[in-house]
Amino acid sequence: MLKSKDLAPFTIALHPVHDAELHHIADRLFQRETYSDHAEDLMSATARALASAVYELGDSGLLGDRMLFLDLPREWLDRPELLPTPASRLILGLAADTPFDGELPTQLGTIRERGYRVIVPASLFKQAPSVMLEHCDIIRLVSPTELDIATLQQLQNHGIQLLADQLASPEALESYRALGCDYYNGSYLAQPSYFASPARGRHGNRAAQMRLIRTLYEEDGNLDRMHELVVQIPHLHVAILRRANSSHFNRGGTQIVDLQRAVQRLGLLELRRLILTLTLASLQPSSHIVLRMALIRAFMCRNLAVGNPAIDAEDAFSTGLFSMMDALMEEDRDTLFEQLPLSQAIIAAVKQHSGPLGAVLAQCQNHEQQVDAAIETIPGDRLHTCYMQALASTTALMDKL
Repeated sequence: MLKSKDLAPFTIALHPVHDAELHHIADRLFQRETYSDHAEDLMSATARALASAVYELGDSGLLGDRMLFLDLPREWLDRPELLPTPASRLILGLAADTPFDGELPTQLGTIRERGYRVIVPASLFKQAPSVMLEHCDIIRLVSPTELDIATLQQLQNHGIQLLADQLASPEALESYRALGCDYYNGSYLAQPSYFASPARGRHGNRAAQMRLIRTLYEEDGNLDRMHELVVQIPHLHVAILRRANSSHFNRGGTQIVDLQRAVQRLGLLELRRLILTLTLASLQPSSHIVLRMALIRAFMCRNLAVGNPAIDAEDAFSTGLFSMMDALMEEDRDTLFEQLPLSQAIIAAVKQHSGPLGAVLAQCQNHEQQVDAAIETIPGDRLHTCYMQALASTTALMDKL
């Protein structure tokens, strides 16, 4: 079994971003590790910061209705499917030392097609102005004289906004205002707020979590047994009550405050999906990133199976999800499958891509890797439709985390 150390406290900073009227409309995310014995790579550190800011603070948390500005390492541009949601509330930036190359415009175009706005530092913009004009939404300035008048007029003509960064004095504020900047960020206007996440790792009752996952896949689907296990995991208890009382499930308007009735209202399939998602997401912050990939794959497998009499759609969902379960649970795959009552068809599909379930899983994985090989059984347009539906289902589910 793979081992993982508990993660020490991790601090993020939210630095207020103001509009031209100096209203606090957004926050810029910075990250800081509070330990130094094992330095994580930039991707891992960014994943933890995103998990803390986007998934833990959430829409109703410290961000409120404000947007979030965040800088991404270049490596993340190759994996847009890992970006957090919702795109409408996130503005993605690049580091000042990001070099321009032939791949960058395509990467930025893919991100913007997904609904994200992109911030480009002026130093990067100046490396290829004619190209970058079509691939950015905001230019970040660290000096009022960083761009000449002709370039500023060109940006305005293209509808590109300006962010005044590192603002440290009233004189700098007035200089940036004279340029017509749209966003202002710096110590002169406000100091950042720091938030430390608690030490994270395989916290909580992991034995209860494994028993619960086993119960979800037992043939009889014993809801009473699920109830007994859920009460040992408080955050699942709260999440199930919220879901049962949501507008989608509580059409009669009758409020449920009893867990057992909430379990009955949701039913086995919805409980399986909700509990698995929340249980896996609780393991460690970076699990949100892998979990999002696994859910997209699971929903896509399910979507492809709909209408196929040879495949049960829920078995297809489980196949997609459990194809990445070893990474989520940090468990050897064979050991994990020995602990879970999965059907042999699902296990064989995950291990050898055998049977109808294995064929669906292979199609999903090929689509993820953007394989150009012809797929005879399912047209490409249906693959894309199933993927987009899976993306929407995953976003809706993970918004509840």
